[in-house]
Amino acid sequence: MLTIKIENEVVSVKKGVSAKNNKPYEIREQSCIVYGVGRFPLETRIALPDNVDGYKAGDYEVTTPLTVGRFGFDVSRDLGLVPLKAAAKQAAA
Repeated sequence: MLTIKIENEVVSVKKGVSAKNNKPYEIREQSCIVYGVGRFPLETRIALPDNVDGYKAGDYEVTTPLTVGRFGFDVSRDLGLVPLKAAAKQAAA
C-alpha cells in the first residue's frame, strides 16, 4: 500500500507565464514523505489538485494508481488522498 505523510501544512505557490502558450499558470505544492515506493521513505513535493487548498498534517492512503512511464513513475496531480483513519473505517464496513 502506498501512503503519504504530510508533516507540514505549508503550501508553496509558483506562478508564471508559460513560454509555450503565453498563458499564466499557478502550481501549488506541498512537502510530503512517501512510503511504499521502495525500501526507504522518499521525501518529495506533490502538486495539489485545483480543488484542494492543502492537506492537513497526517497520514494518507494513495488511491490513484501510479504508472511507470518513460522517465520513471508517472504521478497524477490528483493522488486521491484519503486519510488513513477514514480508509480503515471504509475497509471495515
